[in-house]
Amino acid sequence: MKVLVANNYYYLRGGCERVMFNDIQAMSAHGVEIVPFSAADPENDPTPYSSYFVPGADIRATSALGRVEAAVDAIHCGRTAQAFDKLLSETKPDLVHCHNVYGRLSTSILAVAKKRRIPTVLTVHDYKVVCPAYVALKNGKPCSACIDGGYYRCAVNRCHKGQLAASVVYSIEAYWARLTGNYGAVSAFLCPSHFIAGLLQQSGIDEKRVVYHANCVEPDDYAPSYEGQYVLSVGRLSHEKGLPTFLESMLGTGIPVRVAGTGPLEASLKEMAAKDGGPIVLEGHCGGERLAELYRNAAFVIVPSEWYENAPMSILESFAYGKPVIGTRIGGIPELITEGENGYLVDPGAKDQLRAAILKLWNDPDAQRAMGRNARRLVETKFAQSSRTTSLLNIYESVCNSGSRAAYPADLLVHSN
Repeated sequence: MKVLVANNYYYLRGGCERVMFNDIQAMSAHGVEIVPFSAADPENDPTPYSSYFVPGADIRATSALGRVEAAVDAIHCGRTAQAFDKLLSETKPDLVHCHNVYGRLSTSILAVAKKRRIPTVLTVHDYKVVCPAYVALKNGKPCSACIDGGYYRCAVNRCHKGQLAASVVYSIEAYWARLTGNYGAVSAFLCPSHFIAGLLQQSGIDEKRVVYHANCVEPDDYAPSYEGQYVLSVGRLSHEKGLPTFLESMLGTGIPVRVAGTGPLEASLKEMAAKDGGPIVLEGHCGGERLAELYRNAAFVIVPSEWYENAPMSILESFAYGKPVIGTRIGGIPELITEGENGYLVDPGAKDQLRAAILKLWNDPDAQRAMGRNARRLVETKFAQSSRTTSLLNIYESVCNSGSRAAYPADLLVHSN
């Protein structure tokens, strides 16, 4: 089987790319021939197919004209569609697997695959299919207002970073994708959580096209450790990730804290940490062996998100390292954490609950070890890459053999409410 894998970036940029490259490696090991397609970028990994990569929408444009061109390309990038069509013509894949293609490659490539009648699946890493601004947030709070297809709300509420122009572009992009039937090319939407699968179904996508397909890790790549010296948080330093709530809950406890990541709140969080006299340390961006070391030496991990997390890889990686996780009851997080078995759950934004759960687990090393072993066992039995690979191969075969090309429901193309 030959599979064309499309994504905005072809280098390890974030969780989406980590999942994609893990799949590519696993598929290749099972004899699947992989053909990558991405926007041109100097950081891309080398590939024999890089000559087909053309510049996508210029998300870094600063001039007025450049921003207009970038906006048009984000909605429909003609040069990307042309390059993609050429690659399909010359490589003749059996199936197209899209990851994050919105905004840079654009959904124009879906239309090309649809025209050529090539089966297509799309992994739903974020909320773009139901939220023009990707993150399902309004004024920093969880929001699902656009799930009915009323994408104008994104512009009215300036949902993208409070910017009217960008929010208008995102609204138009969302309408364009549906009005043109681009999503009609997708035979299966692969959802890493039952939560996001439910949102897609609520938006009107036929449940037969919505497939639960869990994120996974390769257990052998993680050496577990059931002892630890501090509490760890890993991720972007932003409001919706709940870092202010987490650090406020830790002030005065005397419990050592390590935070790995960067983001817009870095300066203010450093000020907060400085007031506590040293137990809270912001490590900045960490990767590779440094991040692995932070995981291994942690007693447990905190995921204090205050937005609809989909299926955080940080939780699976924590479990793989044998670390319990204290997370919030929101999005797909509760699907991974079982109360008292591999961690604890608290309400998002509930500082006192979070503090109590942290103190409870910190003061019970036996529970830390027991929960850590349960967490590791869960990864080995349910969230191992081998299980995901088998599932993905079955999905590929099913989609290729079905020959179905379900169109997007006509009554959901435009809503006026």
